[in-house]
Amino acid sequence: MASIETLKTSIRIIWYIDGKKDSETLTDTPPTPANKANAQKIADMVEQQIQMGIFNRDTVFPSSPKRQASYFGYYIPVWENAEQSTVSPTTWTTYTSKVANHITPYWQNKQISKISAEDVEYWVYKVLRVNLSPKTIVDILGLWRSIWSYWARHQKNPNDPSQYIKLNAKDPKDIEPFTRKEIALIINTETDTTFRNLWTVMLWSGLSSHELMPLAIEDIDFDQATAYIRRGFVKGIHKATKNRRRKRQIELLPIVANALDNQRQLLTDKTPHAVKVLERDNHTYEEQYLTWLWYNPRTGSHYTYPQLEKRWKRHLDKCDIPYRALNNGRHTYASQVLSTGIISAEWLANQLGHVNTDMIHKHYGKFIPSDTRHIIRNLANALDNSQ
Repeated sequence: MASIETLKTSIRIIWYIDGKKDSETLTDTPPTPANKANAQKIADMVEQQIQMGIFNRDTVFPSSPKRQASYFGYYIPVWENAEQSTVSPTTWTTYTSKVANHITPYWQNKQISKISAEDVEYWVYKVLRVNLSPKTIVDILGLWRSIWSYWARHQKNPNDPSQYIKLNAKDPKDIEPFTRKEIALIINTETDTTFRNLWTVMLWSGLSSHELMPLAIEDIDFDQATAYIRRGFVKGIHKATKNRRRKRQIELLPIVANALDNQRQLLTDKTPHAVKVLERDNHTYEEQYLTWLWYNPRTGSHYTYPQLEKRWKRHLDKCDIPYRALNNGRHTYASQVLSTGIISAEWLANQLGHVNTDMIHKHYGKFIPSDTRHIIRNLANALDNSQ
């Protein structure tokens, strides 16, 4: 039986569902006779709806702080429904994992209108920062703000409680590109022709591992010694390059062009097959007919990152070379070509698919001391000749 309880400055309505007590306080409702009579009518309506199995707190008490839309967790599925189609499946998997592990458990049952800057600061500095890197925290905080915005868009002049967060990232570790001696050892000691060709392209083309794996014969202009980079392979999905700049034509060094041509000769019995490539809109697919250059006879497709990584680690051990990840081939190429002193940062940015030279100077501009002695000799000669 639903009933009312008079308080000093308000009236509380009490009801039971399956033996569990619940209540709602009518704020700004002093217990006058008229207000008590109105509250009793509401209690009677609640009781009737409970009996009929149609009671909904949010409908009966739309201004209640206990209604679902008052809690942060209410906006998580709202965000999911709106945002899922805007990113790739692999990105969405990463997003939902971060939300499920770090946002939902902490914020699910917190009233969103009462979240303060101090609440967010405590979460970031005392909870997240214990085990997570600044970069990961920034990613999680971005997702938190995105979810919060679905509540904020319906409020007047909302203040983002996360706006005062400051995170200082660690200095990035210096890249450790392979030296010329190590490169020669890696390539020349490989006994499998396919992998010798693959390591050559990986170390001397500037392609990322995600671009290298799905490279096809159809992407190469063997006469002009160029390659057209138009797809990547990320977490089992063939997809368009992550931005328009990464969709590019690159020039190939002779050693790379020869390795690709050698690899093509190994695949004369292979024919193109249809591959669905996810477009950049993360919604539509383009069907491309491709002949994989790095064909894996065990799977009937190209090699994947785990498969290459296993072989790569084993080969570096055999060469007695300290391990660096597959993508270090890209760093190595950038550092080696820069160390010649011949090419510009702008040319290299185009080869690597960067929008500008910022990333070149920040990450790939490390000269390799043992390989740059000729530059100082050339500089000295130039200065001598100018006198």
